[in-house]
Amino acid sequence: MKIKLASLLVCLFALTASSVAEVPRFYGEEVVVTAARMPQLISQSPWNTSVITSEELKNFKTVGEALRLVAGIDSQSFGYLGAVNTIRVHGANASQVLILVDGSRINSPLLGTFDMGDLLTGDIEKIEIVRAPLSAVYGSDAISGVINIITKSPKESKKSIFASAASFGTQQYKANFADERFVLSANYLKSDGFRTNSDYLGKNIVGKVRLPVGNWETLLDLAYYDAVKGVPGVPTSESDPGSATEPNDRQTDKNARLALSIKNKEVNFKVYHNALDQKLDPYIWGASTNLAWQTGVEWQHTLKLGLGDFLYGLEAREDTGNGTMSGQHTIRNYALFVQDVFQPRQDLSITAGVRGDKHSVAGESVNPRIGIIFNPAKDLIIRSSLGSAFRAPTLNELYWNDGWMFGNASLKPEKAVSFDIGLERRLGQGSYAKVNYFLSSVTDLILWDWMSSTIETRAKNVGEAALRGVEFEFVKSLWAGGRGFINFTWQKAENKKDFDPLAEGKTIRYVPESKLNAGINYAGGSLLIKHMGERYADNYNTVKLAAYTVVDLGISRKLANFDVNFGIDNLFDETYSEAVGNHPITYANIEYPMPGRRYTLGIRCDF
Repeated sequence: MKIKLASLLVCLFALTASSVAEVPRFYGEEVVVTAARMPQLISQSPWNTSVITSEELKNFKTVGEALRLVAGIDSQSFGYLGAVNTIRVHGANASQVLILVDGSRINSPLLGTFDMGDLLTGDIEKIEIVRAPLSAVYGSDAISGVINIITKSPKESKKSIFASAASFGTQQYKANFADERFVLSANYLKSDGFRTNSDYLGKNIVGKVRLPVGNWETLLDLAYYDAVKGVPGVPTSESDPGSATEPNDRQTDKNARLALSIKNKEVNFKVYHNALDQKLDPYIWGASTNLAWQTGVEWQHTLKLGLGDFLYGLEAREDTGNGTMSGQHTIRNYALFVQDVFQPRQDLSITAGVRGDKHSVAGESVNPRIGIIFNPAKDLIIRSSLGSAFRAPTLNELYWNDGWMFGNASLKPEKAVSFDIGLERRLGQGSYAKVNYFLSSVTDLILWDWMSSTIETRAKNVGEAALRGVEFEFVKSLWAGGRGFINFTWQKAENKKDFDPLAEGKTIRYVPESKLNAGINYAGGSLLIKHMGERYADNYNTVKLAAYTVVDLGISRKLANFDVNFGIDNLFDETYSEAVGNHPITYANIEYPMPGRRYTLGIRCDF
C-alpha cells in the first residue's frame, strides 16, 4: 500500500511546475457551500469535497443510486426501489454521516440515519459531498462527513416534463416549472419490483418561493414525500431469489419539510421543521411506528476581517420522537460556532473553527478543526485538515424497551478525531487528478451488549474503531461539455474494542477494502462502471459477500423538441448482493438479491 501511495504522489508531482504562484482560481469550477457554511471555490476548500451535478443526476432515480459513484462512499441497498438504502463514508457507520437538504439536517432522531432511497432526484440541482469531520460547524452526526442535497432554486424561466417506462413495470413522471420567483417540482415513481412483495409507489412535490426585498432575500421552501412499499425480507432460499419470507409486510413513509430563510451576503437566518412518519405493518407483535419531528433555528453572520472571512452563528433544535418500542421523548440541542478563514500569504489559506453543543441528555461537546490549503506551484494544491467530531445518541438508543432490548439514558456521545492530507493537480478547465489519505479514530461507540446471565441486551459506550485509507480521483473534461472520470478507494475499517472479544481486531462488516468507479458522461449518453470489492457481512468475518462489477449504459438523442433516452442498467446481468439477512424461522444467512439487467426508455421536453 505504501508503494502504491508513493507512486501516486510522484505522478502528481511530476506534472507540476516548480515556481510558486498565487492561489489559482480555475475557470468554470464549482462553487460549494457545505464545507465552510459559506460560498467558496471547491479548489479553495481544505476539506475533501465532491459534487454531483444536475446533468449527472439525470442518470439516476434516487440519491442513493447517484452516490454509488463517489470515491470514499459505500452505498448499501437491500434491493431495488423502495428497499432500505444507507450510506457510509470512509467506513464509518451510516448514523455517523450527516445528511442535509439545503443545509438543514434530516437524519431521523429515532433511527439516526436517513433512507437515501426516499430522496428522488427530480427536484435536485446538485449534491455536495464532504468527506471529513464537520462537527465544528454542523454538530452531531458529522463524524465521517456531510452530504448536502441542494434543491432547485428560482433562477430563470424554465419548464420541463419527463416520462419513462422501465423493466419490472417501472414508470416515472417528472415535471418542473420555474421562473425568477418560484420553483415547483413534482415526481411520481412506481415499480412492481422484481421479487414478491417488492412493489414501490413514491410521490413527492417540492416548491420554493423567492421574494427579494432590497439587499435581502426571503425564501420559503416546502416539500412532501409519500411512499408505499412492499417489504419482502430475505428470499425463502438463495436458489429462489424472487421469493419473500415476508410476503405480507408493508411500509409507508410520509416525510414533510418546511423552511423559511432570510438572508443577504453577510447574514443568514433560517427556521425549519421536518416531520418523518414511518410505519411498518406487521412488525413482530403488530405495527411499528417511527414518528419524528425536528424544529430548528439557525443564524449565522459572515464578516470581512483583516486577511479573510470570519463567521459565527447560533443554532437551537428540538427533536421529538414517538416510537413503538421507545415511547415519546423530546431532546434539545443548543450550539455556538465560530470560524475564521484567513490568508497570511498568497499561496496559503488557513481555516480554523470550533463549535460547542449542549445536548439536553448527553451533555456538552466541544469540537475544533483546522484546515490548510497550500499552493507550492501553479495548478498544484496541497490540502490537509485535522478535527474532532461527535454523534449524540438517538432516541431509540436512549429509550428503547421491547422487553429484551433496553436503551440507556446515561449514554455518552460517540467521539472521533480525524486527519487527512491530499494533493490535487489541476489539468485545465474541468480536469484534475487528486489523491487523499485519511485516518480516523472513533471511541465510545454505542453497541448493544447482550448479557447471557439475564438474556438482555443493553446499549453501552463500549466500542472503538480505527479507519484509514487512500482515495484517488481523476476527472477529464471531454467534448461538448462531457466528462470522464475514474476513482479508486482503498480503506481499512478495524474493530479495535467490543463487548465481544471475538469481534476485536476484525474488519467492520460491510466495509469493502477496495472500490473502483469509472465512467463517461456526455450529451449523447453515458457509460458507468461500478466495482465493489469483497466485504464481510458479520462481526466475526466468517460470512463474506462476493465482489461484483455492474455496468450501466445510457444513450440520448435529440428529436425536435424532445430528448429521448434509452438506458440499460446492469448491462451484463451481474448477480450480486449488498446485504445479508436471516431467515425468520431457520435463522440461516441469506443474501438480499439485487436486480439483474433492466431497460429504461424516457422522453424529456424542455419548453
